[in-house]
Amino acid sequence: MQKNISKFLILVVLNVAILVVAAIFIANQLSRTLQIVIISIILSSTTWGLVWFWQRRDRQDLVVMQQRMQSVIDGDLPRSVLVSADSDNWDLIRQFNDLQSYVRQQQHHNRRQILNYQTLLASLPVGVINVNHHHEINVFNETASRMLHMTTPILPVAEHLLIQQFTLSELISQTFNQKNGQRTILNLAIDGENKQYEATTFFQTDDEHTEVMVILYDLTTVLKVERMQADFLANASHEFKTPLTAITGFAETLQGSAGEDQSIREQFLQIISDETKKLTLLVNDVLSLSKIKHEPDRNTEERINLYMLVQEQWQSIQHLVIKNDIKLVNDIPDNFEVVTFKNDLTIIVKNLLANAVKYNRENGQVRLSAQKTADHWSFSVRDTGIGIPTNQQARVFERFYRGDESRQKTIADGTGLGLAIVNELLAKHQGNIKLNSQVGVGTTFTVIFPNK
Repeated sequence: MQKNISKFLILVVLNVAILVVAAIFIANQLSRTLQIVIISIILSSTTWGLVWFWQRRDRQDLVVMQQRMQSVIDGDLPRSVLVSADSDNWDLIRQFNDLQSYVRQQQHHNRRQILNYQTLLASLPVGVINVNHHHEINVFNETASRMLHMTTPILPVAEHLLIQQFTLSELISQTFNQKNGQRTILNLAIDGENKQYEATTFFQTDDEHTEVMVILYDLTTVLKVERMQADFLANASHEFKTPLTAITGFAETLQGSAGEDQSIREQFLQIISDETKKLTLLVNDVLSLSKIKHEPDRNTEERINLYMLVQEQWQSIQHLVIKNDIKLVNDIPDNFEVVTFKNDLTIIVKNLLANAVKYNRENGQVRLSAQKTADHWSFSVRDTGIGIPTNQQARVFERFYRGDESRQKTIADGTGLGLAIVNELLAKHQGNIKLNSQVGVGTTFTVIFPNK
């Protein structure tokens, strides 16, 4: 009501002003009748001009509002409409601007939700693939790309992208056809390597659309660990059984008439003693592996002379050295010092030296060398032994693994856990070990530690 009164007063003032000006002018020059006609024309024209101006301004406000609405429909960001406070459309446009503000807030919220969703998908340790009712892939996270050894596609993309993985594509088709989720183990050849994935599909539908979501979980490492655990139990049982059987057998023999013969009794007791020592070594090595993986290191790092440490450990295995007549060539500089955990480094050095002696040929040689770089230090143990076939080199760090029979026959003693212990200790200290071997020539183990 106030807006209409304001308009009316403005019109009145303008008309009166024009009338006064016109009257003054006409009074001086024209007759009275003609004055009245001219004044009436001026008054009427001015009034209708002002009415047209106000209506045109209101129509423009509505046109701008319509344009803003269309831009939102087209996906643009909402923008407010500016309008004079005395416009007839003030209330309507104010409500429109409030609606625009709400839409902006919702768009911002939706963008944040989408970003969170994309971040979650990218960080999931499982592969996620979603196929819509047009058989287009509209979700394909980075984990799925890595698992299937594919470049992350620009979405949406046709389901034919998965044509190389026929079993996976077939599983998706079955889920669409049966309208029910599936679960199976997929054996896929990925980049020349056999992979085992647990694939779970979910069928989703509403009144208009259907979709299938696929969750891929990599079981390759899990199944490998399970096989290693099973092998470890089988091998451990065998390793424990062998000395126990010998101890039991010779003990029973001594309980019989053989125990009356002094020389036989001493021979059998020595065998029992030797087998007991083997059993003790085996138990200690198994316990060492468990401690490495599950107990925190309570020792502290210290500066160690690697040359002297090698010399000390070589003396500690003299019973093996003398038996096989092996020569040590220590090319490590006598002032070569490193900073690490002495107890762990001692175990690593001793196991590698013992391994080099046991698998060497008679009158063979063990040569050690060491070097430092800007970011790491390393030492190598090279023997002149029987070597390791290429197809067995990947397994030498497995627990109880000893290779083929010809390699096992050269073993004087040991538990088959030495290299496994070395590998675990290096992993504990972010170190690494490399193997280079040639059958009939020898083997070189290179141990690498990061600089402290």
